[in-house]
Amino acid sequence: MWCLCIPRWERLLHTKCSCTRKSSGNNPVNQEMPPSLFSIFIRKCRSACYRANHAILKNRARAEENFQYRMFRNWCQSLNEKDVEVIVGGNCVLFGGCKHHMESLKRYSSLKVELAPPEHTIPRIPFSKWNGQYFEEFLQIDLSGTKVVHSHVFPWFINWCNHQKKKGLRWVHTHHNWYYPEFGRDRLENWQLEFNQAFLFAVGNADAAISVSRWQQKFLREQHNLETVYIPNGVNVSACRNASARNFTKTYPHEKFIFYAGRNDPVKNPSDFVRLAAALPELAFLMAGQGLSQKVMEDEWEVAIPPNLTIRDELSHAETLDALSACSVLVVTSKREGLPTLVLEAMAMGKPVVVPNEDGCMEAVSNGEYGFIYQAGCLEDLARQTLLALDDRSKSQKAPDRIAQEYDWRVVMKKIDKIYTGVT
Repeated sequence: MWCLCIPRWERLLHTKCSCTRKSSGNNPVNQEMPPSLFSIFIRKCRSACYRANHAILKNRARAEENFQYRMFRNWCQSLNEKDVEVIVGGNCVLFGGCKHHMESLKRYSSLKVELAPPEHTIPRIPFSKWNGQYFEEFLQIDLSGTKVVHSHVFPWFINWCNHQKKKGLRWVHTHHNWYYPEFGRDRLENWQLEFNQAFLFAVGNADAAISVSRWQQKFLREQHNLETVYIPNGVNVSACRNASARNFTKTYPHEKFIFYAGRNDPVKNPSDFVRLAAALPELAFLMAGQGLSQKVMEDEWEVAIPPNLTIRDELSHAETLDALSACSVLVVTSKREGLPTLVLEAMAMGKPVVVPNEDGCMEAVSNGEYGFIYQAGCLEDLARQTLLALDDRSKSQKAPDRIAQEYDWRVVMKKIDKIYTGVT
């Protein structure tokens, strides 16, 4: 726009508005000259451009608000038209194990499942609006064709499910994990404490509560006197078997490497993987995940990146499966896991896995029967178990059959559908 060029023209053409003149005597007299017509014109133009730009931005924001609201209303109105039987949420993020879990419920259930919020709104409608501006209206939507609401993690959706239960719908809640102190750098954030309280409310008030791991089932029973049904995380066994190592090695130069997939999060503890790479300089290491980079690891985690370690941007789920197919060993350094889907996926491919002696990981590898366990925090033991995993394939070879029998989504979903229909 021409108005954007005004500051440049002003610098080129505008002369100073004031000057200093000396009187005929020895005393200087400072006199301000009146502003030129050009400077007045420039100021008025700049003011007009500012007002116009402000109006444009305001109109755009209003148009975006209206568009978001129409998306919200159209989806709410479509629920009964789609004959949705189960509403699963809150579907508020684009990554992570819980996200894949909810997507799999929709894919494998024998009932008609809808994710809430719907997938197409996630990039456009901020999560805060579902939690705030739209929530009261969301409470009142007509769900005459829906039988079940199924909550995961987010307190606002838990509250919504509790409201729907009062209207006669069946409420199912899945408990994935507790927020332990390891989930924070120094202490838990207020929102994490709020989530923990919401988990207890959901498990205690839902018509049926599911734990994805036996150790979490035990934790809720012993620590909070709450009973849940154990139904584990599922794995898409077919996708694991069809993953392509060749696809991944087209973009990554090493055919044999130790793999880590996580994110920049205290509970995922990525710095221990970097230290492992430094301790085994003769091997190639690859780490990938949301928020991970050389700068992040050096600045935030205070670890030097060795030359045998490559750090990649976040991979899609399909790319992660290809990377698992291509790697020699999967290493997990988490401080806490519910039941790590990544480990189950690697085991479905017959890949050796190395995990810390924490409850969720040990449950996944059946206390060492199907994987290698190291003492958390001990770098020497981590390196030792990694080298053992490279040489000993006896554990990993028998893992795929176990995953297919116990964790295949086609097996797991039959149990969840029984929960949906009230059959125990």
